Amino acid sequence: MTEELRHLRYEMVDVQPGFVIIEKEMYSQAARAYFSAEPSPPKEPYREGSQVWGFWETAQALRFAVKDTVTGEVTRFDELLGLMFYGSCAPSSDLYQIGELAQENRISIYVAITYEAPDGSRVNIPMEKIRLLNLLYNERIRSANKKILILPDLFGLYRELTYGQIMLDFGLTAMDGPAPAGQQGEGA
Repeated sequence: MTEELRHLRYEMVDVQPGFVIIEKEMYSQAARAYFSAEPSPPKEPYREGSQVWGFWETAQALRFAVKDTVTGEVTRFDELLGLMFYGSCAPSSDLYQIGELAQENRISIYVAITYEAPDGSRVNIPMEKIRLLNLLYNERIRSANKKILILPDLFGLYRELTYGQIMLDFGLTAMDGPAPAGQQGEGA
């Protein structure tokens, strides 16, 4: 079936470009991240009680929802910070070793990283949403013997990685067209 005739069941809707803003607290050095749709990322420090939060890092990001074109159901992914390619992990990590094994079978492993809750705990993404992400991205792959497997962050990566390791921009979200130059991770 040609690309023009193939109907995709899932599509991204309500796509909102913006930035993931990473802040650090001045005294404890605690870090947290949030999405901002402002045209330029906010960088002014501010006070919350005895804590002083300041800008640390930023990356382009998308906030989006997925629409099932058959049922019309729309699922939002507001808790999703980004997708991290397994190859960004340390070679000694469990995820890297799993990813290398999967690559031998033409499966690219990504981990869905979510925002942290205000208390520092991980915001869980329901497995139904993980399944939906897998369906969305895999139906766009043009190579019949390649797959993408998106996993929930059961590895605690949200606390260990630098935000530059996360595919926050248009890498996996633009699988219908050619990959941008310098894209992280793997193209379709």
